[in-house]
Amino acid sequence: MSAFNFSPQIFTSFVITSLALISCGEPISYGPNGTSRDVSVVFCNDLHVHFGADSVQAQAWAEKGGQRLDGGRLLTAHVKCPTFKKQPRVWARVSLQSAGDPWDKQGALLLLSADKTEPAVELMRFFTPFGVGHYSDQERTDEYRPVYIPHWEDSVSWEVDVTHLLPLLQGDVELGVHLDTWTDEGYRVSARLDFEASKAQRHVLQQRKVQPLLNTLKHTADQEIYTGFADGPVEVSWKAMGPQRDAQLHYIASGHGGHDGGDEFTPQEHVVQLDGEEVLRFTPWRDDCAAFRRFNPTSGVWTEPAPWKGDTIQERIASSDYSRSGWCPGSTAEVTVVKLGNLRPGPHTLSFEIPGAQQYTDSTQNFWNVSALLTFTP
Repeated sequence: MSAFNFSPQIFTSFVITSLALISCGEPISYGPNGTSRDVSVVFCNDLHVHFGADSVQAQAWAEKGGQRLDGGRLLTAHVKCPTFKKQPRVWARVSLQSAGDPWDKQGALLLLSADKTEPAVELMRFFTPFGVGHYSDQERTDEYRPVYIPHWEDSVSWEVDVTHLLPLLQGDVELGVHLDTWTDEGYRVSARLDFEASKAQRHVLQQRKVQPLLNTLKHTADQEIYTGFADGPVEVSWKAMGPQRDAQLHYIASGHGGHDGGDEFTPQEHVVQLDGEEVLRFTPWRDDCAAFRRFNPTSGVWTEPAPWKGDTIQERIASSDYSRSGWCPGSTAEVTVVKLGNLRPGPHTLSFEIPGAQQYTDSTQNFWNVSALLTFTP
């Protein structure tokens, strides 16, 4: 157990064969030692996530015990997760189509704390492509399709291994899907958790703990975009009431805004310190964004000069092709895991710093979204 000290302004609150399917709110009955079968917990199926008033959706979602918040950009609901006899593997899976929003937007599948006093835990941070699905079969987008892509994809799907979060994914839990869309058209989203039971004879259930530390993402209307990394590091302190063995830091970061030359398009080094000692120094950067081109039918397209057989030609490049700070349109944000060893009982402080982070202004709008949590054996 630990006592925490957080900065309040940065608080935030597919189908596999032979799976047992559990939708929102359905009870699950297990024996005293849990289940030994695969289970899939469905949070939503083809859910229309969009911005604006929608009393019909709000009422229907409320009847499932959920809430429609922030003008429809965040939808939450309780689901029932299984318990297991042996160590399972857990996957978060999300699929998405544009329902008319042509832009790239940040999204997240979230786990919310029961009393809303801890940061929301990101099961997955994802980024919508430009217009996948709704615009994929329109004649006017076909002229933007490169010759090496036979057709635009009609949806995008992601999966992330979240087995390390199993201690939080048992019994009644509250999940949420957030999409940073500002259009009435929005997106159609499906999200689920797949629990794969171990077939090993002696696969002992790991006795791990999860300690949420930080989440600077804006998920609700009463929050502000966190822009403080340009002013200095963010520190999170806690008191370990006992040993925290084999501690691991799970860190997600993505840079946004600023247009050309801003933090979204400029590599920025991140530095993490534990109790004054550096434990991580790296630059979150994706230079493979062109690999997601087939998911981006409405991405803007320009030409740039390129050498060819001793001459110069004009080569097409899409906005979605450009390298970015830890993400691409159509990708997830990668989780960086840092082994911290065994932490002694007593006070500890983690410091998160982005030394080159640029200031947020009305014209540049530079900011970083960072979340972090600790896993350990008590």
